[in-house]
Amino acid sequence: MFFQNEASSLKLDVVSYELPEGVGDPESDDRNWLTLRATWNDDGEIVKDSNACLLTYELQELTAGLKVLNAGIRDAYESEFTEPYFSLSARADGDGFAVSVAFYLPNIMSGEDTAELTCFMDKAQMRTLLDELTALCAKFPDRP
Repeated sequence: MFFQNEASSLKLDVVSYELPEGVGDPESDDRNWLTLRATWNDDGEIVKDSNACLLTYELQELTAGLKVLNAGIRDAYESEFTEPYFSLSARADGDGFAVSVAFYLPNIMSGEDTAELTCFMDKAQMRTLLDELTALCAKFPDRP
């Protein structure tokens, strides 16, 4: 997932499940936490950090919500993830979408600990994001 405005960019990669296969309580969400790796570039200062803050079914909900927005069925999407460390909202804006994204950087020792960015995405950029999210849903399905 890549978001960019005039001054900043945020790249979020879903890199793995937080826990290896077969580890964690099968009666809880333990097995379905995903680790996101962020690369935050703010006016040339680059920060990289990771956070296990998104569940597999939340990735599916994010994908579905943005597909509905892209199709024009709804005019806005706002995430409601379990953990507050990653959020994304988007709304229809002319020929594209106004997108706001925030990602908590847990290992930052100084300065701002949250990467926050608002940007405009055109239809082609949204389709690219949706293709990526759809592939991630297939790569990281819910685990029993």
